[in-house]
Amino acid sequence: MRVYIPARPDQIPTITSGMWEPPLGFAVTGPLLDLIDSDDDDELAEVVLDVAAWASLEDLGAPLRLVIVAEVSRSESEAAPDVSPAAVRLTGRIPTSAIACAFMDEAEAGDDAAGAAAGDEDAADRLAERDLLWYDASEIAHLG
Repeated sequence: MRVYIPARPDQIPTITSGMWEPPLGFAVTGPLLDLIDSDDDDELAEVVLDVAAWASLEDLGAPLRLVIVAEVSRSESEAAPDVSPAAVRLTGRIPTSAIACAFMDEAEAGDDAAGAAAGDEDAADRLAERDLLWYDASEIAHLG
């Protein structure tokens, strides 16, 4: 199962060490499919990426949106519809071999990220218009 995990840039050393144990991620789940009338895998992935990106700001207090994408077995995840229709609780470590890629804001988005996290709707709108940058798993260690 592909899981989109919100993170903070200061967690990158732990993420790349193979010792990272995030409690929550987001995925295409049954409850999410019940809400979204689409069978387009790319569209569903974009929705989940967006939810995880905002969670990195709102729930983790990250200075920039950061999402780590990993493959986990269904036995290592459990739907958490009480948190979000796309949420999954994760158990265990995320090995570096399970990480597919990362998405992160460019540094220039910092002011808008801070404003959005503080409730500034204009900053949130500007941030929503920004594309997250894609990074291969081999590049993640250099993001911090």
